[in-house]
Amino acid sequence: MYKESSDPVEEEEIIEVDVEEDSEDAFLTEEIEIDPEEVERKRIEDEIIKLIDKGKINPLVKKYQKISKSLASEIKLKEEYLHTAQLVQAEFENYKKRVHKDQEVANYRNKANILQKFFTIYEDIERTHLQNTKETDIKTASEAFKLIFRNIKDIFTDLGIKIINPQDEIFDPKHHEVLYTLDNKELPDNRIIEVVEKGFLLDSIVLKPARVIISKVPKNIENGNND
Repeated sequence: MYKESSDPVEEEEIIEVDVEEDSEDAFLTEEIEIDPEEVERKRIEDEIIKLIDKGKINPLVKKYQKISKSLASEIKLKEEYLHTAQLVQAEFENYKKRVHKDQEVANYRNKANILQKFFTIYEDIERTHLQNTKETDIKTASEAFKLIFRNIKDIFTDLGIKIINPQDEIFDPKHHEVLYTLDNKELPDNRIIEVVEKGFLLDSIVLKPARVIISKVPKNIENGNND
């Protein structure tokens, strides 16, 4: 005689399998995507086939004319879209050319403005050179060079250029370049002993770092040995 199993574990396993199958079917149903265009195309095909099977020529012709008209309208619309896209692209290309030309003009004007500031310096140097060829005294030549130097500093100020002169400061790798170090027991490490070449800043941008010589505490001093 057949006896039903009273084991709850077996019953739970059967229920679990059924749930998984239902979940899988639901998942497959959710994954199916319906393409509206494909549905419409299939509907038109079925309608045409029915008209052909029934021999209904006039409705079939009308259907064909309607489809042709709709297709022609879509083609025209696509051509209009294409034409519009081409116009937009052409206008964008013209815009880029205008921007490029404006940038060139702006760069030219900036260069011209900067160069015009140096014309006075050039004239001063040329005038000083001509005076030196005529055996100008040292005092006059010195005054001329002071004037040239002052004019150059004024130009730097107008252009927003600052001179980096870090004498006796602590070395800063962002603004300074070390040429070499010198042992010096009287100064702390990285103290700038000498500025070999001054640097230049444009706003906060380093155009040229200052080239410097820095101090270094001798090793025997660092170790506490004064001998």
